[in-house]
Amino acid sequence: MKNQIGAIACLFAAGALMVSPRLLATDGTEIMKQVDDVARKSFTTAVVKTQLSTCKYDNSGEGLRCKEKPRVVVLEVGEKKYGPGNKDAKSIALVLQPITDKGIGMLRYEYYDPDRDNENMLYLPALGKVRRLVSGSDNEDGGAFFGTEFFADDAQARKVEEYTYDILREEPYDGRQAWVIEVTPTQERARKTAYGKLVVWVDKERNLYLKEDIYNRSGKFYRQRLYRKYTQIDDVWVARQQTMNNLATGRITSIDNISVTYHKDVPDELLTERSLTDFTFRERNLALLRDYYR
Repeated sequence: MKNQIGAIACLFAAGALMVSPRLLATDGTEIMKQVDDVARKSFTTAVVKTQLSTCKYDNSGEGLRCKEKPRVVVLEVGEKKYGPGNKDAKSIALVLQPITDKGIGMLRYEYYDPDRDNENMLYLPALGKVRRLVSGSDNEDGGAFFGTEFFADDAQARKVEEYTYDILREEPYDGRQAWVIEVTPTQERARKTAYGKLVVWVDKERNLYLKEDIYNRSGKFYRQRLYRKYTQIDDVWVARQQTMNNLATGRITSIDNISVTYHKDVPDELLTERSLTDFTFRERNLALLRDYYR
């Protein structure tokens, strides 16, 4: 668990977008600004219970199948938006299962301003203290998120100004008309990310991410993220399942949102370091969120 870094609830709410008019922009940057604006304003709070399952797989030609018993982690997540336009966020993720990892937690303060680094805090009960994690990564994977194939760059909401965008084409994907856009980090962002570029498929009508092909700094395609099972909850579009296939390791992680609800009361005090270290305090606040599970 020493390499756990990255965002919290935004990973699980990344598929959450309000319905908006069909994108009319023909410039990649303008398209992504609209997608980003919709995503950040679609909800004020999120309460999520999610399961992360990771395994090595075989590709039999009939799809990917685990060839070992998956490692399963269940998280309880709370997120709340702050600041002008609700573009900043605070979020916390706490391990519920397996029991051997219970008590491990991640706290994140995320800022829309590209000149302000996000703050990430990790608590490991065995160490008995909170570790502040530096934004960015010097290794190709970016640090595993709770031992999965999702990493730091997957977990955080991208800041539009930190990337350039080129429309490659328009094409149908999974029954939806989509923009296919190449996303390249700026020189400044490139120093903080393991990725050389991404190619993303964006639903032209609903402004949803459908698929991401991820390339490393050497330009090799090595990971693929899929957003699946979209549904509306509390007027927010949610991908009830996301998968990350790491072609380099032959491992895949599936994130399944067991329970998702929006616009509920998330106490400010839950989103503090005290919630990581004080079990009684944390459980008292989590009891309020658990009433929202459905």
